[in-house]
Amino acid sequence: MAMKRVNVQGHTLNKRTADMLNRAEQMLGHDLDIMQGSYNSTVGASAGTHDGGGAVDVAATSNPAKVVLALRKVGFAAWHRLPSQGPWPEHIHAIAIGDGELSSGAKLQVQEYYAGQNGLANHGPDDGPRLHPIPTWPIALPRLSLQRAINQFTAKKPRSAPATKKIQTALNYRLSHNLVVDGVAGPKTRAAYKWWEKHIDSPTQDGVPGEASLKKLVAGHYRVVK
Repeated sequence: MAMKRVNVQGHTLNKRTADMLNRAEQMLGHDLDIMQGSYNSTVGASAGTHDGGGAVDVAATSNPAKVVLALRKVGFAAWHRLPSQGPWPEHIHAIAIGDGELSSGAKLQVQEYYAGQNGLANHGPDDGPRLHPIPTWPIALPRLSLQRAINQFTAKKPRSAPATKKIQTALNYRLSHNLVVDGVAGPKTRAAYKWWEKHIDSPTQDGVPGEASLKKLVAGHYRVVK
Protein backbone atom coordinates (compact mmCIF):
# COMPACT_ATOMS: atom_id res chain seq x y z
CA MET A 1 0.00 0.00 0.00
CA ALA A 2 1.32 3.41 -0.99
CA MET A 3 2.23 5.76 1.86
CA LYS A 4 0.13 8.89 2.38
CA ARG A 5 1.73 11.91 0.75
CA VAL A 6 1.54 15.48 2.02
CA ASN A 7 2.62 18.87 0.74
CA VAL A 8 5.10 20.70 2.97
CA GLN A 9 6.38 24.11 1.85
CA GLY A 10 5.43 23.21 -1.72
CA HIS A 11 7.36 19.92 -1.65
CA THR A 12 6.00 16.37 -1.59
CA LEU A 13 6.85 14.15 1.38
CA ASN A 14 5.11 11.14 2.81
CA LYS A 15 3.47 11.67 6.19
CA ARG A 16 6.10 9.62 8.05
CA THR A 17 8.91 11.80 6.72
CA ALA A 18 6.91 14.97 7.47
CA ASP A 19 6.30 13.79 11.05
CA MET A 20 10.01 13.09 11.52
CA LEU A 21 10.91 16.50 10.14
CA ASN A 22 8.40 18.15 12.46
CA ARG A 23 9.89 16.39 15.50
CA ALA A 24 13.37 17.58 14.53
CA GLU A 25 12.03 21.14 14.20
CA GLN A 26 10.54 20.85 17.70
CA MET A 27 13.94 19.83 19.01
CA LEU A 28 15.61 22.76 17.29
CA GLY A 29 12.93 25.30 18.18
CA HIS A 30 12.64 26.60 14.62
CA ASP A 31 11.38 25.53 11.19
CA LEU A 32 13.64 24.09 8.52
CA ASP A 33 13.54 25.37 4.95
CA ILE A 34 13.01 22.50 2.51
CA MET A 35 15.07 22.70 -0.69
CA GLN A 36 14.02 19.36 -2.19
CA GLY A 37 11.41 16.81 -1.19
CA SER A 38 10.75 13.19 -2.08
CA TYR A 39 9.35 11.50 -5.22
CA ASN A 40 11.43 13.86 -7.35
CA SER A 41 13.56 12.59 -10.24
CA THR A 42 14.30 15.94 -11.86
CA VAL A 43 17.55 16.78 -10.02
CA GLY A 44 20.40 14.84 -11.61
CA ALA A 45 22.89 15.73 -8.87
CA SER A 46 20.78 13.72 -6.39
CA ALA A 47 21.70 10.48 -8.23
CA GLY A 48 18.22 9.03 -7.75
CA THR A 49 18.16 9.28 -3.95
CA HIS A 50 15.04 11.47 -4.10
CA ASP A 51 13.18 9.29 -6.63
CA GLY A 52 11.26 7.53 -3.86
CA GLY A 53 10.05 8.44 -0.38
CA GLY A 54 11.95 9.37 2.76
CA ALA A 55 14.38 11.82 1.15
CA VAL A 56 14.56 15.52 1.98
CA ASP A 57 17.11 18.30 1.58
CA VAL A 58 16.96 21.32 3.88
CA ALA A 59 18.86 24.59 3.85
CA ALA A 60 21.98 24.79 5.96
CA THR A 61 21.56 27.17 8.88
CA SER A 62 24.11 29.10 10.93
CA ASN A 63 24.60 25.90 12.93
CA PRO A 64 24.34 22.98 10.47
CA ALA A 65 25.92 20.52 12.90
CA LYS A 66 23.02 21.12 15.31
CA VAL A 67 20.50 20.45 12.52
CA VAL A 68 22.27 17.25 11.45
CA LEU A 69 22.24 16.02 15.06
CA ALA A 70 18.51 16.72 15.48
CA LEU A 71 17.71 14.93 12.22
CA ARG A 72 19.79 11.94 13.24
CA LYS A 73 18.14 11.83 16.66
CA VAL A 74 14.70 11.34 15.09
CA GLY A 75 15.83 8.62 12.68
CA PHE A 76 17.31 10.25 9.59
CA ALA A 77 20.63 9.36 8.00
CA ALA A 78 21.71 12.97 7.55
CA TRP A 79 24.80 14.77 6.31
CA HIS A 80 25.93 18.38 5.83
CA ARG A 81 26.72 18.72 2.13
CA LEU A 82 29.17 21.36 0.87
CA PRO A 83 29.60 22.75 -2.67
CA SER A 84 33.12 21.28 -2.72
CA GLN A 85 31.64 17.77 -2.45
CA GLY A 86 29.52 17.90 -5.59
CA PRO A 87 27.52 19.96 -8.06
CA TRP A 88 25.13 21.41 -5.48
CA PRO A 89 24.74 24.37 -3.11
CA GLU A 90 25.37 23.95 0.60
CA HIS A 91 22.53 22.00 2.20
CA ILE A 92 21.69 19.16 4.58
CA HIS A 93 20.72 15.87 2.96
CA ALA A 94 18.56 13.44 4.94
CA ILE A 95 17.13 9.96 4.33
CA ALA A 96 14.46 8.55 6.64
CA ILE A 97 15.73 5.20 7.89
CA GLY A 98 13.17 2.44 7.45
CA ASP A 99 10.94 4.31 5.01
CA GLY A 100 8.92 1.80 2.97
CA GLU A 101 9.33 3.69 -0.29
CA LEU A 102 13.05 4.49 -0.39
CA SER A 103 14.73 4.48 -3.79
CA SER A 104 17.58 2.04 -4.36
CA GLY A 105 20.06 4.90 -4.05
CA ALA A 106 18.56 6.04 -0.76
CA LYS A 107 18.67 2.49 0.62
CA LEU A 108 22.36 2.33 -0.26
CA GLN A 109 22.99 5.60 1.59
CA VAL A 110 21.31 4.21 4.70
CA GLN A 111 23.59 1.16 4.52
CA GLU A 112 26.60 3.45 4.23
CA TYR A 113 25.37 5.52 7.18
CA TYR A 114 25.29 2.40 9.36
CA ALA A 115 28.78 1.56 8.09
CA GLY A 116 30.12 4.95 9.21
CA GLN A 117 30.42 6.41 5.71
CA ASN A 118 29.37 9.75 4.20
CA GLY A 119 26.89 8.46 1.62
CA LEU A 120 28.89 9.95 -1.28
CA ALA A 121 30.47 8.24 -4.27
CA ASN A 122 33.90 8.36 -2.61
CA HIS A 123 32.61 6.27 0.33
CA GLY A 124 34.48 8.56 2.72
CA PRO A 125 34.14 8.50 6.51
CA ASP A 126 31.02 9.92 8.10
CA ASP A 127 31.68 13.54 9.06
CA GLY A 128 28.65 13.94 11.33
CA PRO A 129 27.91 13.05 14.97
CA ARG A 130 27.60 9.31 15.53
CA LEU A 131 24.76 8.04 17.73
CA HIS A 132 24.81 4.68 19.48
CA PRO A 133 22.45 3.01 19.00
CA ILE A 134 21.28 4.65 15.80
CA PRO A 135 17.72 5.91 16.42
CA THR A 136 14.83 4.89 14.18
CA TRP A 137 11.34 6.34 13.95
CA PRO A 138 9.05 6.41 15.91
CA ILE A 139 11.02 7.90 18.78
CA ALA A 140 9.66 7.29 22.29
CA LEU A 141 10.22 10.42 24.36
CA PRO A 142 11.16 10.06 28.05
CA ARG A 143 8.82 11.68 30.59
CA LEU A 144 9.35 14.85 32.58
CA SER A 145 7.10 15.49 35.60
CA LEU A 146 5.64 19.00 35.74
CA GLN A 147 4.76 18.70 39.42
CA ARG A 148 8.25 17.59 40.40
CA ALA A 149 9.68 20.51 38.46
CA ILE A 150 7.35 22.95 40.23
CA ASN A 151 8.26 21.46 43.62
CA GLN A 152 11.96 21.87 42.92
CA PHE A 153 11.65 25.45 41.64
CA THR A 154 9.56 26.55 44.62
CA ALA A 155 11.50 24.76 47.38
CA LYS A 156 13.19 26.98 49.97
CA LYS A 157 16.25 24.73 49.95
CA PRO A 158 16.24 22.93 46.59
CA ARG A 159 18.25 19.76 46.24
CA SER A 160 19.75 18.23 43.15
CA ALA A 161 17.10 16.43 41.11
CA PRO A 162 17.00 14.76 37.66
CA ALA A 163 14.07 16.88 36.45
CA THR A 164 15.98 20.10 37.13
CA LYS A 165 19.03 18.76 35.27
CA LYS A 166 16.82 18.16 32.23
CA ILE A 167 15.44 21.69 32.45
CA GLN A 168 18.90 23.22 32.87
CA THR A 169 20.14 21.30 29.83
CA ALA A 170 17.14 22.46 27.81
CA LEU A 171 17.65 26.09 28.88
CA ASN A 172 21.28 25.92 27.78
CA TYR A 173 20.19 24.42 24.45
CA ARG A 174 17.39 26.89 23.74
CA LEU A 175 19.04 30.05 25.04
CA SER A 176 22.74 29.29 24.60
CA HIS A 177 23.22 29.91 28.33
CA ASN A 178 26.00 28.35 30.36
CA LEU A 179 24.11 27.13 33.39
CA VAL A 180 25.89 24.57 35.52
CA VAL A 181 23.85 21.39 35.10
CA ASP A 182 23.84 20.38 38.76
CA GLY A 183 20.14 19.67 39.20
CA VAL A 184 19.68 22.48 41.75
CA ALA A 185 16.96 25.03 40.98
CA GLY A 186 18.93 27.95 42.43
CA PRO A 187 18.69 31.67 41.65
CA LYS A 188 20.55 31.46 38.32
CA THR A 189 18.38 28.59 37.08
CA ARG A 190 15.17 30.33 38.13
CA ALA A 191 16.36 33.55 36.48
CA ALA A 192 17.13 31.65 33.28
CA TYR A 193 13.68 30.08 33.31
CA LYS A 194 12.12 33.52 33.78
CA TRP A 195 14.14 34.70 30.81
CA TRP A 196 12.72 31.77 28.82
CA GLU A 197 9.18 32.77 29.80
CA LYS A 198 9.86 36.29 28.56
CA HIS A 199 11.46 34.93 25.40
CA ILE A 200 8.28 33.01 24.47
CA ASP A 201 6.00 35.79 25.74
CA SER A 202 4.43 33.53 28.36
CA PRO A 203 1.47 35.05 30.24
CA THR A 204 3.17 33.91 33.47
CA GLN A 205 6.75 35.08 33.99
CA ASP A 206 7.66 34.08 37.53
CA GLY A 207 10.61 31.76 36.90
CA VAL A 208 8.63 28.64 37.84
CA PRO A 209 7.82 26.01 35.17
CA GLY A 210 4.25 26.06 33.92
CA GLU A 211 2.74 23.41 31.68
CA ALA A 212 2.76 25.46 28.46
CA SER A 213 6.23 26.98 28.92
CA LEU A 214 7.79 23.67 29.97
CA LYS A 215 6.27 21.79 27.03
CA LYS A 216 7.67 24.37 24.65
CA LEU A 217 11.08 24.28 26.33
CA VAL A 218 11.51 20.50 26.09
CA ALA A 219 9.54 19.90 22.88
CA GLY A 220 11.03 17.03 20.91
CA HIS A 221 13.20 15.94 23.85
CA TYR A 222 10.77 15.03 26.66
CA ARG A 223 7.06 14.37 27.15
CA VAL A 224 5.70 16.54 29.96
CA VAL A 225 3.35 14.72 32.31
CA LYS A 226 1.52 16.09 35.33
